[in-house]
Amino acid sequence: MRSRVSAKTAGFARDPAWHMGCDAVLHAAREAAHFIGGLVARSIRLTSLALLGLALAACTTTEAGTGGDKPAGGDKPAGGDSAAPAAHFFLPTGEQVDNTSAPTIEIDAEGGIHSVYPAYAGGGAYYAYCPADCAGKEAVKVVRFETDGTVHNAMLALGANGKPHVLFSAYANVYYGSCAGDCTTPEGWKTTSIVSHGSDKEVSGEAFALDPEGRPRFLMHTYVAYLGIGQKPPQTEWVACDADCNAAGSWKASVIATEIFERSTLRFDAKGNAHVAAIAHLTGDDGSARLMGAYQLCTGACDKSESWSGPAFGDAFEREIEAVSIKPQISLALTKAGTPRVLFLAKDDAGAKKMAYLECDDGCVSGDSWGAVVISGEESLSSGFDLALDQNDHPRVAFALSYNIGIAYCNEPSCVAENANWDLSVVERGSDMPPDTIFLEPNCTVGAWFLHDPSIALTATGQPRVGYQARDISGGWKNPDPTKPGCTAGTDMSWARLAIAPSAL
Repeated sequence: MRSRVSAKTAGFARDPAWHMGCDAVLHAAREAAHFIGGLVARSIRLTSLALLGLALAACTTTEAGTGGDKPAGGDKPAGGDSAAPAAHFFLPTGEQVDNTSAPTIEIDAEGGIHSVYPAYAGGGAYYAYCPADCAGKEAVKVVRFETDGTVHNAMLALGANGKPHVLFSAYANVYYGSCAGDCTTPEGWKTTSIVSHGSDKEVSGEAFALDPEGRPRFLMHTYVAYLGIGQKPPQTEWVACDADCNAAGSWKASVIATEIFERSTLRFDAKGNAHVAAIAHLTGDDGSARLMGAYQLCTGACDKSESWSGPAFGDAFEREIEAVSIKPQISLALTKAGTPRVLFLAKDDAGAKKMAYLECDDGCVSGDSWGAVVISGEESLSSGFDLALDQNDHPRVAFALSYNIGIAYCNEPSCVAENANWDLSVVERGSDMPPDTIFLEPNCTVGAWFLHDPSIALTATGQPRVGYQARDISGGWKNPDPTKPGCTAGTDMSWARLAIAPSAL
């Protein structure tokens, strides 16, 4: 199961600069002052578009707030913390040893950790549960789900009773699963293929959620063809079920856009309003295709396109030529009052990546109502990030930098204010993991762990639980065995991994 990367990319993993340091991140944040006005907001309705303006504030930090090499959770105690010790471990796959992809993490009211993650290839996915005092993989119970075709996206939502619901987007089908019994056993689950689309559609991002009544909804869009070759007509659908949701006939799909809204995060507030952050495939005034970060709000009748409106935040960054390709990235979280916070990987006028955090408290369908700050413009930002809010609605951003995992966080009343302080904690560095010494390809002599695509969830007192993908990539420049071909750099193993921080940030 190898995926090709260039020898140059494999060499980057062994460069001395391959290190997560707070100074590098915060230096990039200070340099964000040169990126004022780099994002453009565009008020968009799914049926009409209008241009607006949005400026970025500069991220400011203090030397005392650089965080150094402080581990996630730091040394600050928090009342009500669970008894779980600090830990990093691979999420299990049961008796069958299987390669896996990036996990999605959620935490229930009791502090229990729920996660779902796809098998890396060949079909199947896993649900795992570890109690609030989770100390390692020995405490994790896992259930495997069978699917027809590789699962490209595994999504998870918890009901008010803490019971998990899952959605799997596979090659030709979408599967929905619900648990009514013991969720740590296969018998506790019922899983059904609810959409058969023949590989023409997909569900990407965290586009699956339960409304306040516990009813499942998700966004599905036309499959995004690589380089646009053979692209099918674009559209986005609202897919909903009100009862008997393990029956495929109980689901209704309604077209709400003639554009693709991909990599969406769907969230409901307490009033039942649907909030979405997505990467929108739009057409510019000159007819050119544009990928833009966007926010959309629906306050009722969400199966109708005219019910959705909101701003776009500027062009999205993506890059395929990486050890792990960087897809367009956006994430959404809601405050207790139901107001949106968005994390977006933007592209500035020079084509550079900017990880931007955005806030809005009122009138959020207008771009003028939003404030924003660049958290980092570091070139070594790598694949994946996720946004969560703590019990005080303070942002916690899990992200990948040089294929290490960290958390950027802010405890200010407004984290987009000019003097707002952002700090950094390290979750795990790939270089701190024992290197693999077994190489699958001839003449590969060097290996390293590439960590990417994190998912973050917080306990009731703000303790982080972070899941991410750990990819063992090997490479080499010399041919110690001249009778065999040169090393083909690539992935030897891939596993979902979980980090537990014992204290709040």
